[in-house]
Amino acid sequence: MKIKGIAYDTGTPTVDGSTTRPELTRATLERELAVIAGELHCTAVRITGDDLTRLQSAAETAVGLGLAVWLSPMAPNADRATTLGLITAASEVAGDLHRAGGDVTLVVGCELSVFMAGLVPGEDIAARLAALADPMGWPPEFFAAGPPPVRFNALPAEAVATARQHFAGPVTYAAGLWEDVDWAPFDLVAVDAYRDAGNADTLRAALAALHEQGKPVVAAEFGCAAFTGAADHGSRAWTLVDRSNGTRRPHPGLVRDEAAQAAELTSLLDLFTAVGLAGAFVFTYVTPAYPASDDPSEDLDTVGYGLVRSWPDGRATPKAAFTAVARAYAPAPE
Repeated sequence: MKIKGIAYDTGTPTVDGSTTRPELTRATLERELAVIAGELHCTAVRITGDDLTRLQSAAETAVGLGLAVWLSPMAPNADRATTLGLITAASEVAGDLHRAGGDVTLVVGCELSVFMAGLVPGEDIAARLAALADPMGWPPEFFAAGPPPVRFNALPAEAVATARQHFAGPVTYAAGLWEDVDWAPFDLVAVDAYRDAGNADTLRAALAALHEQGKPVVAAEFGCAAFTGAADHGSRAWTLVDRSNGTRRPHPGLVRDEAAQAAELTSLLDLFTAVGLAGAFVFTYVTPAYPASDDPSEDLDTVGYGLVRSWPDGRATPKAAFTAVARAYAPAPE
């Protein structure tokens, strides 16, 4: 794969009303992106978040390190107008970088059927996920304006048209595997290609079928948490957090297992290569919102997806998955 990437979060609103990165200094950003470009041997980074200043700073730093940037603004639970406004602002940043010679791709949304309000019934992400599993229970107004796929695709199409006013580079969308996307307006096909117990037998065929679009196909996101059996949970390991009584702890009984995380990431990278994907982005470099602890009952990193453990005192220590990805991404010997 040409695109050897990783996701880098600059700060995104969470389900409990906080943010994934309350603090992100310029020094931290520069240090982490340098590790991504150097020690991990990445050729690209997907930069996510809702703070435009941070997005721009991270993108400029990444371009300076020789990384291809996939600029991916995200505003979970926002309405249509707010979502389009953030995409417009990000497209202006992407346009400036592109005109200056940066290798930039703009991602005009991520799993919007779940992350944006209004396309699927539900006041929050959890409710919308539940609604997707039971479309027969949707209120009539969600069908009144036409079939849901038509309503859904109107938004990415509008986002692309808006972005094109400011940005002349490639544009894509990070789709959930359940989303029926019209890829005609996009330059690349990009899907969040998590594997779990429910799609372990069908993911290869689903990814191979995307080549029928006649465009490069990229795994915009894939990952695994660090406990025994995490591969069966795929993208939903983050839900295994007890948030009762104002605290956050991993569910009891989870056994920390960094080798399991490393093995699943390696296996998925092998799968993506076998089906001819143009690239992939590991989710994710670091997850400060899931801090590590020496006490297993408090070790939220167990259900986090980071390649490094983020400690409350600011330290970040590489996990087995870090070594596995670095080995997979390392240039072939000449």
